[in-house]
Amino acid sequence: MANFLTNWGLTRKQIIMVCVFMFGSFVTILNQTIVAPALPTIMTEMSIDAAKAQWLTTGFTLVNAIMIPITAYLIDRFATRSLFLVSMTLFTLGSALAGWAPTFDVLLLGRLVQAAGAGVLMPMVMTVLMLTFPLEHRGVAMGLFGVVIAFAPAIGPTVAGIVIDTSSWHIMFYGISILSFVVILVAIFSIDKTPAARTAQKLDKLSVVLSTVGFGSLLYGFSVIGSYGFSLDCAIAIVLGSVVLVLFFKRQLSMEHPMLQVRVLENKTFLMGTIIGMVVQGTLLSVGILIPIYVQTLLGYSATVSGLVILPGALLMGVMGPIAGRLFDRHGPRTLAVVGMSLLTVGTCALMFLGPEVNIVYLSVILAIRMFALSLVNMPITTWAMNALSNKYINHGTSVNNTLRQVAGTLGTAILISVFSLVSGSLEPDFGYLNAQITGINVAFAVTAVLCLVALVLVIIFVKDNPQAQADADIENKKRGLLESIMKKDVFTIPETATVFEAMQLLVKKGISAAPLVNAKGEAIGFVSDGDIMRFLSSRTHIYTDPVIMIMNSARDTTKFDEKLARLMELNVRDVATKGIIGVSAHASLNDVCRVLGDNHLKKVPVLDGGKIVGIINRSDITLYSMRTYVESKNTLLAQKAAKGDVAYVYDEDADEDAGEK
Repeated sequence: MANFLTNWGLTRKQIIMVCVFMFGSFVTILNQTIVAPALPTIMTEMSIDAAKAQWLTTGFTLVNAIMIPITAYLIDRFATRSLFLVSMTLFTLGSALAGWAPTFDVLLLGRLVQAAGAGVLMPMVMTVLMLTFPLEHRGVAMGLFGVVIAFAPAIGPTVAGIVIDTSSWHIMFYGISILSFVVILVAIFSIDKTPAARTAQKLDKLSVVLSTVGFGSLLYGFSVIGSYGFSLDCAIAIVLGSVVLVLFFKRQLSMEHPMLQVRVLENKTFLMGTIIGMVVQGTLLSVGILIPIYVQTLLGYSATVSGLVILPGALLMGVMGPIAGRLFDRHGPRTLAVVGMSLLTVGTCALMFLGPEVNIVYLSVILAIRMFALSLVNMPITTWAMNALSNKYINHGTSVNNTLRQVAGTLGTAILISVFSLVSGSLEPDFGYLNAQITGINVAFAVTAVLCLVALVLVIIFVKDNPQAQADADIENKKRGLLESIMKKDVFTIPETATVFEAMQLLVKKGISAAPLVNAKGEAIGFVSDGDIMRFLSSRTHIYTDPVIMIMNSARDTTKFDEKLARLMELNVRDVATKGIIGVSAHASLNDVCRVLGDNHLKKVPVLDGGKIVGIINRSDITLYSMRTYVESKNTLLAQKAAKGDVAYVYDEDADEDAGEK
């Protein structure tokens, strides 16, 4: 892995830091996945019901949700090394406390302390990775990070099951505390001390209090319903939570620097994407709690079997993550989201008919289908929602999306567990314990299926593929008209059957540095540039780190230049061209075009309409247009002020030209 990262231009210290941060993230996520298989054992040992036990998961998630927006402030105020060590120390202490816990209250306290550390750690690690890796490698870095992190939920339930069956659930938390302590030791000696940013921004304490009280009261109210039924206490908690949250959101809208920039929810696309993501997150966490209870308590299987039931789906979800990303780039979000939500709804409906004698393989297959469906929905919907925001709101959008998804997970879990507890409790006198419990789980899954169906309807109505969405938003063709006035319409393309020699003839004849490749239908499939040619001619079979050796070997390569050039010209142009096409819609805004050019380090991009190239726009085109437009608007404004006697001088371009000639 070290050599892999070295090729990305990272120093040895940066490689060590990245590895430490990734392992720390792995441990924290592993911790989140080991609790569910242990819930039945904890419920029995501590004599608590499911509604109370779910606080071990929902309480953890709620604290995470509260800490996410606070982390942005902490990252700006404190050095990375110090913040990482503090967060990991909190997590370690919480893990040790949970391992020792003689009572449920102590166990819950340990989980909440864990969550305080983990809630800071994950957003911080994502930020550090984005700043450490070069821009051109950030996508690959996030993919690698995703694969590493996806391994934790894949093995977590199975490992937890084996530990519970052979020892005690206390050992799980002790093991987590040991792993996290090792991370701390390595971090102390490997991560350099760096100064903190020390920004002037202050943490709004009132916002922290309002969000904590609001979300906490709602969660408490719904949880109490599951244990004691609907009462005055839960009604007061739900009403109080709702009122406080309204105050919290109003305060965020009125602040110049809010803790949570909820204004991004005014974007319709982002709002719908966030709502769909919240529903998906709620169903994911609730099923993760109900299934171990069903498999262990009602079917009588061991905790190991409970973990193995979840394992295939978790592995499939991890594998599908990067694949779904590629499919999204090719086909857009709509197809993936519709197929994913349809499968998720069908898979959840299948869980509505569980009985006392269900085949464990059948259950594992159903769960695998749901996890596969989730992999098709989560990333495309999140990306679709984030793409709807302008660049300056991306960070705020990430924070809002993550926070609301975490909150949805906690509240969704609390509500569904309450449904399970209320139904099973009311039916137990007439149907017996086993039948009542199974019926309660089936009803909870029925509610989950309804939520999935609602999300599916939202996907069908609102989720559109990006190019069409841009076209729909540009009904009057204002953006298209602007791009057409700036871009070059005399587009020169190269057929995919051409040789490199034929492609070079076109580039030389037209005096251009690059041209797109098109198939027989005229659709853009790639791009060939002078940079692609240079990469072929400069390629070496060995990588040299010594500067002297590198220069010497580069000098020897010049003797083979003619041979390389001749071989290059005989190749098909597809062999050297960049695969795929990075372009912009004819209905894209200038902000979108600039983002594509900047993020991909491009000089020019093709303008696409229905997959076909209608023009080429480059950086100089935008720069000249921007400068000309700004100067003209400035002159108009100055002229207006001069007419009113507010200014004495107006910039005159023609006068400057005359002065220059003289």
